Amino acid sequence: MAKLVSGLTFVLVLILTIGCSSQNEQTQSDANIIGTIIEVSEQDHQILIEQNNADDSATNLIWISQDQDSEIIVAGVAKTKFEKSFQNKKVEVWIKNLIAQSSPPQALADKVKID
Repeated sequence: MAKLVSGLTFVLVLILTIGCSSQNEQTQSDANIIGTIIEVSEQDHQILIEQNNADDSATNLIWISQDQDSEIIVAGVAKTKFEKSFQNKKVEVWIKNLIAQSSPPQALADKVKID
């Protein structure tokens, strides 16, 4: 009886550990910028993002540009350009090089993932 109880306890702890660790992995992101697209400029190949992870509330907006090598993924499907339909969508951005210190700042996208 003691072996059964300890075995069930072990299985329960194992299930809880696996469940908690997989949940944490889904909420973690290594993206440079996480936020919401508030404007799309199709002609300039840019999106304006309101950042969730900005260090300073005065700099929570950033323009992200795409080039021919930028990877754009929308709901798991690859796209070739920014579209007006992306507005108000959640976004994660991995940038190339550095962020230009303009107002608002600007950066070139390496990868853009839109939910």
